[in-house]
Amino acid sequence: MKTINKMALLFIAILSINTTIAQKDSKPSFNIGADFVSRYVWRGLEFSDSPVIQPYVEYTSGNLTLGIWASYETGGQVIGQEFDLYASYSFGAISLGFTDYSFPIDNFSDGYFKFKNHIGELMVSFDGLKTLPLTLMFAMNVYNDNANSVYTKIEYPFKIGKTVLNTFVGAGNKIYTINNNFAVINFGVSVEKDMKITSLFSLGMSVSAIFNPNTEDAYLVFLISL
Repeated sequence: MKTINKMALLFIAILSINTTIAQKDSKPSFNIGADFVSRYVWRGLEFSDSPVIQPYVEYTSGNLTLGIWASYETGGQVIGQEFDLYASYSFGAISLGFTDYSFPIDNFSDGYFKFKNHIGELMVSFDGLKTLPLTLMFAMNVYNDNANSVYTKIEYPFKIGKTVLNTFVGAGNKIYTINNNFAVINFGVSVEKDMKITSLFSLGMSVSAIFNPNTEDAYLVFLISL
């Protein structure tokens, strides 16, 4: 109950910042693509020991977004397979979202249609304003996690020349930490840059330095986005 109350208070506080609701272009659109990542590190936790391919398809109509995202390890122990469904709705700078996570296992039945093999997460985020590019996010597991684990993150982008850098700090508890206590599990900086291939095509690239003081791990992750 305390966790739910904290989530509600956070939502109210963020909502008070953005009293004007901005409507997006209502024209529906599809977007497909894939990311090639040197290592799958999510919320400060390592989910692969080799490079991964992460395809996605996304449908947007007005303020509503629906999507499918997956991650497939190319080698190693093949521990980082994932298949997610997600939905979000934005109210100007405020977004409410839901993600259903599932984790297939190669050479075995994925058991995808068994509800117990999924984890559901609710999320509320403040996506920043032109005058305040700060991003805040609060997420809580709502099924198949008896602890209702929470994760929260703050990000702040800035530029050096034409290069965008993004600093971030994330914290969580229960399934995210070694001793179940709430702790910082994810902080660092990422650098983004587009590589122009032709006048009509470019590759998005980023490098992220990620540190997890809870597990005492550090990662340097390279990503190419199509």
